[in-house]
Amino acid sequence: MIISMISFQKRTLIITAVLFSLVVCIQAEEGSKDEKKSYSSSTSFSLLMTSGNSQDFSLGLDTEQNLELNKNHIQFKGSIIYSESDGSKDSELYYSHLEYKRTFSSKVYILGFGRIERNVLAGYNYRLALSGGGGYFWIKSEKFELTSEVAIGLSRENNISKNNEPDITLSFASCLISSSLKIKISSNSELIYQERFFLNLDNTEDYRLTSLSSISTNISSHLALKISYQLKYNHLPVPGFKSTDHYLLSSLVLNF
Repeated sequence: MIISMISFQKRTLIITAVLFSLVVCIQAEEGSKDEKKSYSSSTSFSLLMTSGNSQDFSLGLDTEQNLELNKNHIQFKGSIIYSESDGSKDSELYYSHLEYKRTFSSKVYILGFGRIERNVLAGYNYRLALSGGGGYFWIKSEKFELTSEVAIGLSRENNISKNNEPDITLSFASCLISSSLKIKISSNSELIYQERFFLNLDNTEDYRLTSLSSISTNISSHLALKISYQLKYNHLPVPGFKSTDHYLLSSLVLNF
């Protein structure tokens, strides 16, 4: 009973945090209009709770906040994927990302970012990275956008060890290469495909690939439906853990 209460409180806190973030986004949008700054907010939210013969809880949250002022662009991304069945975790992934871009022309920009992620079921307590680099718009139009980015920086990770051994902490230089494709299918629908390649420069056998595909359709000026698929592959996974994870989410999106 005590464990169930703790689990319920944890879920309540997560849902409360989500609702609070949405309120903050709305207030920030109102403030941005007053200050004549270009601000946009997009939050995807999916939730499933069942009880009876089986007790399941699934939560998916993905938020993106963008602020543009002249040639400066600040972006925050955060995501949660969490599922639990009959008291056992099936998936738990947390990710956040803060990025700054400075545009030099219609096609070229520099960037710097910091990110942190946690996935205990994949074998790591945290992965931190601070990187800087540049990006290029290969194509940029109202209906089609293709970009590539390259960044080099430092990474620090804390991996889980089995057999009651101490967890392992690693620090190394890293390189991140990413590309993004956005296609405006219609006035109400958009397709996004993103690829991210991560390389440990101290051990080139340690490379990772993350891909994200999503399609969204607007149902009102502030609401949309989205289906997204995410694949995370680790060529050198933490010992004792699998190399590949798959996530498929159907979400309601709030845009401001």
